[in-house]
Amino acid sequence: MTMTTQVLSAQVAHGPVRRRRTRRRSLVAAVVSAVLATGGAVVGATAAQAAVPSSFTISGSGYGHGVGMPQYGAYQMARQGSASWDVLKHYYSGSAVSTKTTTGNNILVQVYGKDPAGRSGYGDTSKTTSVTVTGGSWRLLDAASKTVASGTGTTKLAVTVVSGGKARVTVGGKTYDDTLLRINWSGTRYYKSTGTTAVATVAGAHGSYKHGRLTLTSKGGLPNLTNDVLLNTEYLYGIAEMPSSWGLNGGLSALAAQAITARSYVMTKAVDDDCRCNVVDDVRDQYYTGWKKESEGTDAKYGKVWKKAVDATTTSRTQARVLTYGGVPVVTHYYSSSGGRTADSEDVWSSVVPYERSVSDPYSKAAPGNSYASWTRKLTQAQARALFGLTDVASIKVSAKWTSGQARTLTATSSAGKTATVTGKADAIRSTVGKRTTAGSMPSSWITKITAVA
Repeated sequence: MTMTTQVLSAQVAHGPVRRRRTRRRSLVAAVVSAVLATGGAVVGATAAQAAVPSSFTISGSGYGHGVGMPQYGAYQMARQGSASWDVLKHYYSGSAVSTKTTTGNNILVQVYGKDPAGRSGYGDTSKTTSVTVTGGSWRLLDAASKTVASGTGTTKLAVTVVSGGKARVTVGGKTYDDTLLRINWSGTRYYKSTGTTAVATVAGAHGSYKHGRLTLTSKGGLPNLTNDVLLNTEYLYGIAEMPSSWGLNGGLSALAAQAITARSYVMTKAVDDDCRCNVVDDVRDQYYTGWKKESEGTDAKYGKVWKKAVDATTTSRTQARVLTYGGVPVVTHYYSSSGGRTADSEDVWSSVVPYERSVSDPYSKAAPGNSYASWTRKLTQAQARALFGLTDVASIKVSAKWTSGQARTLTATSSAGKTATVTGKADAIRSTVGKRTTAGSMPSSWITKITAVA
């Protein structure tokens, strides 16, 4: 038996190739003898082939990386009577929920533009987009805050970039270039605050925007648009990380816990010059859809529930509840649901985060509506061979786990008894094994069982 261990790239080290002619003759003679002795059937080969399954079923639980607060877990704790601060203190070890001075300044949310960190597959790539304002009036300001264009009614403003690091807006047949341009619309604190409420949308963005303003610059040769909004109200009203409907089913304190984590996260983010933003509007930071979230449901039924939860965590425009560790606001990670226990941060990524420790989580699996309380994925024989580098795979087992119960090492055994392993951090296991499944992904690395299918 031979075993090879590779970190997420397992391969089998095969024995040396035999080249001596005398050895080949003896091998052929042995096979012929075996065939004659069994009436023409090579019994060993047939038995070995029968032991190789056509596929494997991976069974598991949970969805996400496992660090910090599982949202379904928070929902179930709320349904059982826990307050928002109790939920947070459970999932973030040694943390506290404190009322802190936040900020009266704008939070800059990139809603269109190049990924500030240059990550492949993120951010926008087109040099053109557009802003459409509906329901009221609008104005366009240059870098000197001078109004250069204005209008009423539904209006589309074409957006691009030009040489010299300038952005361009074309509207009404006229073109306006500057290093910075701003679009205001009525019903906001920037323009006609008591006027008709207007809403702005950006082609290619996730949301629509009732609050704040849009600021346009040129970054990395692409248009860069930020929605400039207040943290405690305008920004948090647009965070779409948890179903608002939970607040109507006993989960209002879970929504409040989500609002507190979202606020704490942004408070740790300084303005990045590469995007002129504090945060971007998707999973790279937090999913922000603006007015789409706030107006969700008939007559904004669900949006009102979410706003109620946010407002419950806010004392004033500059005072609100924040999650702290050692008295300092902290970056808060969260995800959908765990497989029974959360993870130590270093078991999933690399850094040890003192408040993101593994804790028991019986709540995620018990939460109503959690479709990932249990799940399965299929791994074909060919996919298993590619994953482990074996000529065939007869069985696979989870041979080592992290503290959370997430898979750390998977061991495969061939029909000839050779073994190979795939090992790594929990999130790397999820990604690497998931890519080999027929679904192309795996919800989590809380693998409970791997079953061979004939």
